[in-house]
Amino acid sequence: MKHVSKDKPEIVAPYIDDLVDYINYKAPRVKWGVPETIGNLAQKYPTEVEKAIANLLMNTKDKSTVVRCAAFALTEITKSNLAIRKELAPKIEEIVQNEKNNGVRTVYLKALKMMNL
Repeated sequence: MKHVSKDKPEIVAPYIDDLVDYINYKAPRVKWGVPETIGNLAQKYPTEVEKAIANLLMNTKDKSTVVRCAAFALTEITKSNLAIRKELAPKIEEIVQNEKNNGVRTVYLKALKMMNL
């Protein structure tokens, strides 16, 4: 799914609502793949993926590697959607302050730097 969404996002776009419903699904592969797919869709469908933000923010508190996938999706949404950037950037800055994983923190910091925040 994440590979298809990267190469041909229009194939996956009709399923954005379904993807949002599965962001916090219990199977780890789904919890990893769905946020990556959302992140891949963000550039072409920035307003459509907004609805994923609440669920992605819940994943930032997860204890598994799913936090990196959530970081990718949140930063892609923030970079692609100027309207939501004002609201989401401060939340990302707060996550950075509390994030213990340097790799995840780096994902956020790179995005903030790219957006000049």
